[in-house]
Amino acid sequence: MKKRKLISLALCGALLCGTFAGCSNGNGESSTNTTSASKKSEATITEPKILTTAVGAELNTLYPLNMDVQNNIGTKLCYEGLVNYEDGKVVPGLAESWEFSNEGKALTFHLKEGVTFHDGTPFNGEAVKADFEFAHSNPNFSNISAVANLESVEIVDEYTLTFHYPNAYFAYLMDFCYPETMVLVSPKVLEEGNYQLMKDVVGTGPYIYDEIVDGEYVRFIRNENYWGEQPYYDEVIVKYIPEASARLQALQNGEIDLIYGSALLSWDDYDQAITLSNIEGAVAKSDSKARNLVVNASGVLSNVNMRSAVAYGIDKKTLSNGLTYGKETPADHLFPDDVPYTDVELNVVRTYNLDKANALLEQEGWIMNESTGIREKDGQPLILKYTYHSADALNKPLATAIKSQLAIIGIDVQTEGQEMMIWWQEGVAGNYDLIMWNTEQPYTAPHNYFIPMLSRSPHVPSLKNIEDSDEFIALINAFQVNDDPIQIQGIFNQLLNFDNDNVLDLPILFAKDMIVYNSEKIDGYDFTSTPTFFDVRKIRPIE
Repeated sequence: MKKRKLISLALCGALLCGTFAGCSNGNGESSTNTTSASKKSEATITEPKILTTAVGAELNTLYPLNMDVQNNIGTKLCYEGLVNYEDGKVVPGLAESWEFSNEGKALTFHLKEGVTFHDGTPFNGEAVKADFEFAHSNPNFSNISAVANLESVEIVDEYTLTFHYPNAYFAYLMDFCYPETMVLVSPKVLEEGNYQLMKDVVGTGPYIYDEIVDGEYVRFIRNENYWGEQPYYDEVIVKYIPEASARLQALQNGEIDLIYGSALLSWDDYDQAITLSNIEGAVAKSDSKARNLVVNASGVLSNVNMRSAVAYGIDKKTLSNGLTYGKETPADHLFPDDVPYTDVELNVVRTYNLDKANALLEQEGWIMNESTGIREKDGQPLILKYTYHSADALNKPLATAIKSQLAIIGIDVQTEGQEMMIWWQEGVAGNYDLIMWNTEQPYTAPHNYFIPMLSRSPHVPSLKNIEDSDEFIALINAFQVNDDPIQIQGIFNQLLNFDNDNVLDLPILFAKDMIVYNSEKIDGYDFTSTPTFFDVRKIRPIE
């Protein structure tokens, strides 16, 4: 068992003294000087308000270097960014205001005053500069232009700093909205050249990452020095319960109070939970992203007719009804509605059509072997490797259902769930035929979905084999040096149609997030406009 405290001994002592009747003086006697004072202290003691939830993997890498879906439950507890994304707008966070200058090449932030990190380090311009200069040197930030393109950070005064860039770009400010990576940490936890781990989890948020017990739980305690409104709960405990069935059992028996998010809950889990007498649930109104298949154009699917056949062979409506009971709707385009620059009329929309799918496969010489039910060409069976991130609850049943659908047209799909880093590495290397690769959140779409196609997404091997892909790549580079809305819209019209015409992506469903909770303790939850990330302040507790 490993136990780690992330607060100073002095603060720890203060917290303990505030919790119990009095601190010991070393002789087993109360440190309070009078009996009446002791009795008064005892009279005011109340049970701490504790919220308990669960995740499928331990929160032992809760750093803004790791975008694991398990971290979505904890990132807003302890971290904050300069700005936030709410209802389609960028709003203040740790920056109270901002402005662009020098023809869009300089972005100045005016910071909140009086904020401190959990370790007591002052939050100011120097701390922000240290964080983003560290991020700039980190190759994992190469696709976030607000960091990758950074030329310098100028400290104007203690609470004002300016980010200087070589060119204007329409999405610099949107890039700062990432709640899992573009957040502020104490400079004391940074280690030069270490882009995998940090010394500790230390942000400015409403909770302190206080204790981790390996294999069991992580405890967050309320940050009593928090600059904003104090949250309701004194503690948040996140238990490690890897099996979905065990998480539901823990919710039913009162061991945990809630389960949050589509990464941890399938819709079967959700519907099962809300049938229980003491459990209620809620579903976010807005879509989180598209559940999307990237199609590898460098292997057996190198011909566009083959990729089109796969598209025509998938019945999205049946997947929607069968796996999500209609809550996640079929996706006929890459991004949910209301994402800027994505309301584009596509040249072709491929809907479920077995006749077209079979005709295209036969046109390419793949003949059905009636004895096996699998198509063959030159004596080789038509086999596709389908990979997915195993931590997302719906990915496995979705892969299984698509496997069954494509079997109808004679394609043998072999599915494989993979741990996050293996899944990502294998994807970029092109070791797949189909890979579940979801689109971006509203604040980083569509720009930060296309930028990784140049170097760090599964599209990389495909583009090398697509005719005229050099023009597609040029368009991706073009929007990164542009802040003219009309020109940007024209660029995305071309990008989205090229992607769709060549079946580089195959959007399946628009994902929804959900919550199930103990209705004896919680009255409800108000989803944010970025529902992927849990926000404890949106819980309506029963007091």
